[in-house]
Amino acid sequence: KAVVSTQSTGADELHKMLLSEESEHWEVYSEDERSEFLFLLFKLLVLGGPICQYDDTIERYLEVAKSLYKELVTVQKNTMTNQVEIASSVFKVSAWDEDICWFPGDEHAQTFCYLILDPVNRTCSALSHDFGKGIW
Repeated sequence: KAVVSTQSTGADELHKMLLSEESEHWEVYSEDERSEFLFLLFKLLVLGGPICQYDDTIERYLEVAKSLYKELVTVQKNTMTNQVEIASSVFKVSAWDEDICWFPGDEHAQTFCYLILDPVNRTCSALSHDFGKGIW
């Protein structure tokens, strides 16, 4: 006999906060914060893919998002202000023909391609994911 719990887990609440404006926690992050690359990485990790095994603690998601961000984005010190500033530029890219998205794929929220341009090291990194398309 299956037992149905009416209590939601922390992971459920986190998913609701990331996906639904109806969530009581939606206002924790402003629209500006939600558009920042670090937040987008965090959201990517929390929501995962179709066979993702979710974690019950937020700390692991925060740790990996921060690590990935540091790996992809370059900062430098502004000599005029002595402030650390982000040197990299992040672009979300896609290729459309009329109503068809050819790249990176369907319009799923977890399908994306980001290009990160680093003018300091003169490099370009790509981070992409096509939701539901596995290697097998």
